[in-house]
Amino acid sequence: MFRKIAIIGVVLAVAATAFGALAPAASAQETEEERRGRVLLHGRGVLDAQGDGVAAVKGRMDYDVSADAGALLVQDHNGNADIEVTGYEGTVEWRGFTIYYGFEGEAHIIGGDVSVVVVGRNIDLHVAGKGWAFLKGQGTFEVNGRGPFRWTEAGAFAWFEETADE
Repeated sequence: MFRKIAIIGVVLAVAATAFGALAPAASAQETEEERRGRVLLHGRGVLDAQGDGVAAVKGRMDYDVSADAGALLVQDHNGNADIEVTGYEGTVEWRGFTIYYGFEGEAHIIGGDVSVVVVGRNIDLHVAGKGWAFLKGQGTFEVNGRGPFRWTEAGAFAWFEETADE
């Protein structure tokens, strides 16, 4: 029981950080400090990432992920996402998120407005669609076939967006 509470506590803290304080700023007057660690690329709308840490994604997406020893948080803002998750110990609801704790499996999520956070080791993530991602920890990622770029301990944002010409 203590293990479940500890895992949920860590996941909640990470999720709050990823989706609250670290949401990307829309201001055109960003400082250099705010831009540091961010990567802005546009293209056919594909993000691939592998690593250990936290990977948070929000937007319209077709999302596939696998991870070891972690937790998966999913929030379906429109209430119509197709969510398939395997390999977890249990679930709990928190602030609109379904938390799949003990996540050592795979998930496939398709939705028009979805927030997904995965915390764990050996994260392997593939997202197609439009939105943003926050990657914190150790790993690499590619956006629209460009990269590889590194995750950072401070975290790095990546935007992925579909375009009409591709």
